[in-house]
Amino acid sequence: MTVHTGDTLVALFRAAVADRGDAPALIGPGGSMSWNQYAQQVDSLAARLRSWGLEWGQRVALVMDNSPEFHIADMAVLVAGGVPFSIDPRDAPARVTGLLAVASPPILIADEQHLGAARSLASESAVARVVCATDIPEPGEVTGRAEQPQPGAEDIATLIFTSGTTGAPKAVQLAHRAIVSSLRSTDAVAPMGRAGRVLSYLPLTHIAERFMSYYFALATGSTIYCVPDAAVLYDRIISVRPTRFFAVPRVYEKLAARARALRAAEPNLSGPEVIAALGLGETEYRGVATAPSSQELLRFFADLGSPVSNIWGMSEAIMCTVNPPERIVEGSVGVFLGSCEGAVASDGELLVRGSNVMSGYLGDPERTAEVLDEQGWLHTGDLGRIDDDGYLFLIGRKKDVLVTATGKNVVPTVVEQEVINRTDLLSLVVAIAEGRRYVTALLVPDEENLAAFARSRGLAGTAAELTRHPEVRAAIERAIAEANTVLAKAETIRNWVLLPAEWQPGSDELTATMKIRRSAVDDKYATEIDRMYT
Repeated sequence: MTVHTGDTLVALFRAAVADRGDAPALIGPGGSMSWNQYAQQVDSLAARLRSWGLEWGQRVALVMDNSPEFHIADMAVLVAGGVPFSIDPRDAPARVTGLLAVASPPILIADEQHLGAARSLASESAVARVVCATDIPEPGEVTGRAEQPQPGAEDIATLIFTSGTTGAPKAVQLAHRAIVSSLRSTDAVAPMGRAGRVLSYLPLTHIAERFMSYYFALATGSTIYCVPDAAVLYDRIISVRPTRFFAVPRVYEKLAARARALRAAEPNLSGPEVIAALGLGETEYRGVATAPSSQELLRFFADLGSPVSNIWGMSEAIMCTVNPPERIVEGSVGVFLGSCEGAVASDGELLVRGSNVMSGYLGDPERTAEVLDEQGWLHTGDLGRIDDDGYLFLIGRKKDVLVTATGKNVVPTVVEQEVINRTDLLSLVVAIAEGRRYVTALLVPDEENLAAFARSRGLAGTAAELTRHPEVRAAIERAIAEANTVLAKAETIRNWVLLPAEWQPGSDELTATMKIRRSAVDDKYATEIDRMYT
């Protein structure tokens, strides 16, 4: 096993500091920090938090981008006996105010660029103190109350607010036990090398980024390279050469497009040379999650000699399944980890239980009881099947199943993936069928690939103009026709609309981790949808 000893994040942190000492722990645009320096800053800020009266178990909100200061602040809150959680200042003010009302944090820590927004949020809530993340005292400068006891395995390590594709957000309480057991069971299936390099660039409001960079580094003494600006991500992958890499499908799609461009320029490049040119040549493991991945995309990387493992988890249960690196099964999200077990209910819903499961929703016993039954099973809302070898195959979301006007059930992800698998001109497909006579689709362009398609054919125009070009529309029509040949009769797409622009993470249409906000899409594009049926 490569995970440090300890049953809490604080214990893992102390073990990493003792093991790695002056080796680099955190690297950001402003420079590098060793593990020893990291620990000194954590202890200084923890002392200050205690001197300000932070009580055991109180929540502390972090309004911060991916930066070394985030890691210092989060661990300092834990050391001080509090519960850190992240909020995104780019979220709608009403949503953020609602999160603060649920968590009731007395202290809010913000980085310099979000300090103004943080103060504005505090003025509209019960937050008593706003702290700048760079205002950390020198070691030994602060004296206050005696140090509190360090957290135990069942104490809460963070809150994760559900992304809210439907309904009001819920504050998922994750105990140290859930996080550490997920780390250890992941290590058993996909060993996590010590002292590696990992990038932190996805939203820290979500468990995926916290687990794959922050918690992973504590467990293995790895160096975190913080990337606050997504525009430089692909350059940073090349310069950092991570030893373990995790991304959402959209990032792998962009990497695949770059790989194709490399091969178009130099057709004789071998797979390993292409992977090295992307910056992934030293990765021991590559994972993808948070949204469905095209099988064509995963095959592309497998053909280059660097397979990507489809994995599955959720805010309420962190890591549930992983495809073992040497035993990846196409179409599957892997086998259940040792920290949990899975089962399929009579209606097809996937159930999980184990040490990785949440400690309930904060202050919301009713909604907790809706998903956690008396036997400890978490009702995930996902539809799935488990094969004889224990591999899990996801079918779709239970609440997303569309029922046509003729009573046919349509799983939208099945329809959407069949189209996505056949063209790189689209970043997303949204199947429409609820209460309608037949299936239609909203198509979202991939602007980068659309531009490449135009260059290869001598076409000119903006992305919006290209979506109206006959050659573009003919290529998409062919992809849909091909998809329809394998879809069931009730699933075939009878009409479609190609939208003029790509959707961005955190928009009206998408969560920060690229999940479709289906009800919001239905409302926003009601005119376009109605037109497809008239």
